[in-house]
Amino acid sequence: MQFSLALLASLLIAGLVQALPTKRDAGSLWGITYTAKGSDGSCHSAEQVSESIKRFKDNGIMNIRTYSQECDQLPNILNAIQENGGDMKVLAAIWIGGDNDDSEVSNLEKALEGANKNLISGIAVGNEAVHAGLMDASSVASRIKEIKQKFGEYKVGTVETAAGFSSDMIDASDIVWVNIHPFFGGVSADEAVQNLQQQLSSFKGKASGKDIVIGEVGWPSEGDTNGDAKPGTDEMSTVVKALMNSDIKYYYFESHDSKWKGGGAYNIEPHWGIVDQNGKSKISEYQ
Repeated sequence: MQFSLALLASLLIAGLVQALPTKRDAGSLWGITYTAKGSDGSCHSAEQVSESIKRFKDNGIMNIRTYSQECDQLPNILNAIQENGGDMKVLAAIWIGGDNDDSEVSNLEKALEGANKNLISGIAVGNEAVHAGLMDASSVASRIKEIKQKFGEYKVGTVETAAGFSSDMIDASDIVWVNIHPFFGGVSADEAVQNLQQQLSSFKGKASGKDIVIGEVGWPSEGDTNGDAKPGTDEMSTVVKALMNSDIKYYYFESHDSKWKGGGAYNIEPHWGIVDQNGKSKISEYQ
């Protein structure tokens, strides 16, 4: 049987297209943060986790960030990703600075036994531990190194505010995950993503050429005004649309409201979710 050059070329192109990794849909969020807890603080079941992962994928979100090992969330997330095609990635995490650090590591170890490594984008050691006063910078850097020795096949780093990162924390990290929230800078929703880009550009000089991903960025739907930063669903929609049209790698904060959290600064802490406590989307860009 003889093939024409045109037919052969078309077959090769088709094969290449099938082999290409899945990318986020145009007009979708790059990533999202997910805590496997209901609005009342109770653990999500495996079925609830699966429903969340499916919803992320249906909205074109291919990257998920976690915060800890509680609620058996990592194995449930990994199973849910497999159930939904296996083409998503999760940033695994351990919480540090508390009384359960050792159990966090042991639970992570169990969750990764036999896991598909292709579904893990990295391991985040803590979240704003320096900013929150849970640990000093040198202790966080040491913890990163310990986790790298234990889980050397994965990229390891920490998540911290731009001001909270020290040079030794950055040196210890394979990837730098930095939380940047324009709301706390008092800028309007219209200026939020431009402000994010400016802060990111400034931070790059501190990051020693390391890969940088925004660990958290979002906008609250309720709470008190901070300068020009006004909470609201219209404002959230504005920020989400701007992020969708950017080329920044980020995890949107957060997947759903967390009423179990305290009010926090400006009474906004429970209101960052892109869906409310009943699972209803707050904005039309996410369904």
